[in-house]
Amino acid sequence: MKDTVQPMKLHQRLAQAIVGHGVTHLYGLVGDANLFMVDSYVDAGLGRYVPCTHEANAVLAAIGFAQTTGRTGVATITHGPALTNVSTALAEAARGGIPLVLLCGDTPPGDLQHLQKIDQREVVAATGAVFVEMRRPETAIQDLDRAFRIAAHRRCPVVFNMRVDLQWATVPGGEKVTPVLDFATAPASGGALEEAAGMLASARRPLILAGRGAIGSEARSALLRLAARIEAPVATTLKAQGLFRGEPFDLGICGGLSHPTATEVIMQSDCIVAFGASLSKHTTEERAYTKGKRVVQVLPDVEENPRLDDPTLRLIGDIAGTADAITELLDMAEIPGSGACDADLAARLQGEAENFAQLPAPSVTTNGTVDMVPALRRLHQALPQDRVLVADLGRFVTTVWRNMPVTRPQDLVYTSHFGAIGCAMGQAIGTATAIDDRPTVLVAGDGGFALSGLSELITAVQENVDLVAIICNDGSYGAEHVQFTNRKMKPGLSMIARIDFVAAATALGLNAIRVEDMQSLDAACAAIATRDRPMLIDLRLDPEKIEM
Repeated sequence: MKDTVQPMKLHQRLAQAIVGHGVTHLYGLVGDANLFMVDSYVDAGLGRYVPCTHEANAVLAAIGFAQTTGRTGVATITHGPALTNVSTALAEAARGGIPLVLLCGDTPPGDLQHLQKIDQREVVAATGAVFVEMRRPETAIQDLDRAFRIAAHRRCPVVFNMRVDLQWATVPGGEKVTPVLDFATAPASGGALEEAAGMLASARRPLILAGRGAIGSEARSALLRLAARIEAPVATTLKAQGLFRGEPFDLGICGGLSHPTATEVIMQSDCIVAFGASLSKHTTEERAYTKGKRVVQVLPDVEENPRLDDPTLRLIGDIAGTADAITELLDMAEIPGSGACDADLAARLQGEAENFAQLPAPSVTTNGTVDMVPALRRLHQALPQDRVLVADLGRFVTTVWRNMPVTRPQDLVYTSHFGAIGCAMGQAIGTATAIDDRPTVLVAGDGGFALSGLSELITAVQENVDLVAIICNDGSYGAEHVQFTNRKMKPGLSMIARIDFVAAATALGLNAIRVEDMQSLDAACAAIATRDRPMLIDLRLDPEKIEM
């Protein structure tokens, strides 16, 4: 876009500037402080504005956009209560290392009696996000450049604080935006690299593990070259699910979601090289999978996150380049393959895939409900193979991840970095508006969906997105139900009224189906194939028969 040199109002210049940073989708809810900036963005046709019904869901939508596209998500809200409304969403982005810029209004500093006045810097600090002040109209574009740069390079949410009293200031129109430069690291080298190669050279049962930081095509190819060179199976963290799909020695997910063959192979391994993985307690099964093993961790940068575990050896460098450098060292030393990959392992992994393809027999549940695992597996088979999965947090979530796998990492949107229920619907809006070649599948519990999802169905209909929402409706807050029943206590406080999601969704314009037996499950699967608008499936479940 060619910048005009004519003077303009600051809110107009800000709208132009975010386009200069590659912003194609802006999620938000307008108020006093951002109203005119959003109007300028929409009126000039600068990109797609997606209005949400709640500020938190606008920020969550930007998080979903970022996870699916790999680009910085952008949202906008007004001041005061709008900011306090998004604190959980900002914490989710901070914990997840999600690049995000929130264009946030602020009250005039001299108006001490402003009804919505609050110390916004302190609110932002509590969430773990970075606060960048728009200092003056003259520095606004420089300040905005800094916000986008920090978000991208530090992989974190940044709140760009825009005072409402500056929005109508006149500014030059010719100041150029400075786009964020790609940040690339060199491959690891030196003694640490040689030590890592030495560990692999002496390993008899090595394992290559990939995390979300290694899902690029170049990294995937390099890791497979290394795995073939040392004859090692490959596995991924949950967030990198599907990266090695189709490879004969793909173990799938490493962690609590591992299938029996993968668990056995992981436990028998003597050296794990983890690329782009934090090695969280969920991946290592509270370190049970890494105990007594040499563990090499390769990370693309030095950024900290609360999930990082301490390996035997840590390398910092480009993922693909470091993997290839290790392969070259092994070639130079003429190290033979380990022999860990053989026909027996390939056959066992093929057997696991065949077992998954078979629908499990349903167990007996109370009248008007279905068995969750067979139902999810049926829906998995009915849905297009290529789709985005956005699963909310709840006791059902591991069952969803296990029974509705995605075919590539970019299609798994993880919503549980902060342990909050109700973060999925907003992120589903972000993914469904960001992509148009495959559906977004939302799976949420009844409690989490009632918390923050119902109203955003309005946005799904308004934007006419390809969304299939599956509500695991068991009439309870699941984690609390488990706590009570595990202690042989009455679970009454964990129970909630059975919500008629079908009636609510139908009233809002969705195609909605209640699943309460095998016949209605068949109908839901058939409806997926003929969908022409957002649809909701109310999956009625027995609260006493939910797998964890």
